[in-house]
Amino acid sequence: MLKRSITYTNPFTDKEVTEEHYFHLSKADLVEVEMEEYGSSYMKDGVELTGMQAKLQKIVDSEDGRAIMAEFKDIIRRAYGKKDGDRFVRSRTIWEEFEASEAFSQLLFELCTNAEVSAEFVNSIVPGNLEQIAAEVKQEAAKTQIGHPSDTAAQPAPANPEEPQTLAEKIETATKEKPVMLNNADLAAIDSDELKSGLAVGKYKLS
Repeated sequence: MLKRSITYTNPFTDKEVTEEHYFHLSKADLVEVEMEEYGSSYMKDGVELTGMQAKLQKIVDSEDGRAIMAEFKDIIRRAYGKKDGDRFVRSRTIWEEFEASEAFSQLLFELCTNAEVSAEFVNSIVPGNLEQIAAEVKQEAAKTQIGHPSDTAAQPAPANPEEPQTLAEKIETATKEKPVMLNNADLAAIDSDELKSGLAVGKYKLS
């Protein structure tokens, strides 16, 4: 669990305030992320990453400010809570109160603008056995997707050969009249200038 001091300026009094806030990701939280992200992957140096590992690596590699902010906000949302005795309590109300605070604004700003601070924050809230948890989840998820031979719903749908499959194919075939949808992996991999120009003329849309 991470207890972090956050200092910000109160906009109503212009006085500096320092508060302590708590962040924690349990094994259950990581399993949830792994299951949510199981269908997608991210390649790094020839290694396929999934789940939280893919999410964190995208943050490291991405130069898209919008994507970085969205990923960090999601991690903060999952990890934020309040200490109640020996319990760590999270709820929608607790999160919404923090999200509306200047403390959250200051934290998000620091994470998005300082690579050293963001790395320290993530390493402090993610358990050290993340790789083992990811492997266990992928193994169990693979079992559930095998299904019975007659269960066609469990089989992946064949790819449409007429639809572009790779990012390079998407970029090559994109036009204003027939724009293509870019997913999170595409956003992390595409050149930022290409993305901006494509969005400006309507060649790309965000999924």
